[in-house]
Amino acid sequence: MPVNQVANVELRDQIVRRSWDFSGEFGMFAKHLTTGECVGINEDALMPTASVIKIGVLCELYRQAGEGLVDLGERREVTPADWWGGSGVLKELAPGLAPTIADLARLMIIVSDNVATGMLVRLLGRERINQTMRDWGLAQTELIWKMELGSDIRDYALSTPRELAHLLELIATDAVLTPEACAAIRDHLSRQQYLDQIPRYLPYNPYAAYAGEPSLVSVANKTGFYPGVRADAAIVSGEGFTFVIATMTDKSADQGFRPDHEGMRLNGAAAKLVYDAWSGSGARE
Repeated sequence: MPVNQVANVELRDQIVRRSWDFSGEFGMFAKHLTTGECVGINEDALMPTASVIKIGVLCELYRQAGEGLVDLGERREVTPADWWGGSGVLKELAPGLAPTIADLARLMIIVSDNVATGMLVRLLGRERINQTMRDWGLAQTELIWKMELGSDIRDYALSTPRELAHLLELIATDAVLTPEACAAIRDHLSRQQYLDQIPRYLPYNPYAAYAGEPSLVSVANKTGFYPGVRADAAIVSGEGFTFVIATMTDKSADQGFRPDHEGMRLNGAAAKLVYDAWSGSGARE
């Protein structure tokens, strides 16, 4: 562990106890970006990311845009060959739409659109996406891109909780690309519409800005889900604190997609314990 990181043993024990009744495998890693304090459980376990890997695709898009290789305002027609099942909205619409590349990025993140993701991966190149992740220190993070719906989710993408959290730290601290590109990536993530994992138990109101109301916490995240798998990675900020957190579950006995899936509840509970410890809310409640 780097010398600027201090492990929180008490917090780790609380999360471990909460995970005891989970039927599958669980890993997580979180880091307080001011103090360097961190907490991890199976943080280096190689696990399926499901759609959380789309953060890496988004980063590569902004890297190539910054080099002038991609024009975010260019329109790309959605064709029948682009159809892909699973999450998203483009699969429900008639071919012929021509969203901008920035629109495709937005759809890929906020509703995890698989059609938009496929179009972007083909545009950017799978190997180039993976090389950028390696260049940024994510040695085990890989977009494999060999999966068909219904097959092994490990043939889609893999990473570890520590590496996913590190990727969010790079984005949160403007440590890669330009500050403007990192801000754009955070903006995409902050508009996430799947809020049933890390944000689940946090005092987060995604509609506060529209209603002119204050919000105790902001969340910029990307989720992933598949039968038996739930994953999420987020930047969580509030007054006086910012932390990054990645939670990953695999091999759950619950193969369904109910909103009370045990993996979703565990990921949310782990995030709430971290939030209580690092925001000071636990002492106030």
